[in-house]
Amino acid sequence: MDDTLNTLLKLLMAAGGFAFLCGGILMARDSFLIQCRRGQARGRVERTRFIRKRGSDSDREAYITVAFDTPEQTQITFEQAAPAGFPPVHTATSVKALEGREVVVYYDRKTPERAPITPMRSFYSGIAFAGIGVFIFLAVILNWQQFSIGF
Repeated sequence: MDDTLNTLLKLLMAAGGFAFLCGGILMARDSFLIQCRRGQARGRVERTRFIRKRGSDSDREAYITVAFDTPEQTQITFEQAAPAGFPPVHTATSVKALEGREVVVYYDRKTPERAPITPMRSFYSGIAFAGIGVFIFLAVILNWQQFSIGF
């Protein structure tokens, strides 16, 4: 029973590492395609959302909705996390102040819906997730015989 549980936990850790790797690749892929199929347009922050969870100052999220026109005169609207400033913590007032601001939008010319105003954030996050996934996956696979989880 102990060997079966140990093998199951190793498989779960390897699967988790592989999931991190795949998720990181997908996160970085969009940014990579945007850089390869470089489209750039002027956009405007249409709306903002600020969410404070459980009344905590440290547990909050901020989103902006950006609209832009492609050269073919197609209007695209997308939502993304509000760009961080210095300090990188948002307040309801600072997020609301972004409404109406003009921004540069980077988009994939083949798929204009794939558009952020901060493309490198997703790229670096994806690389970090993929790196963690490779580390976990390889640690489990390369040390399969020596690796045991005792309970």
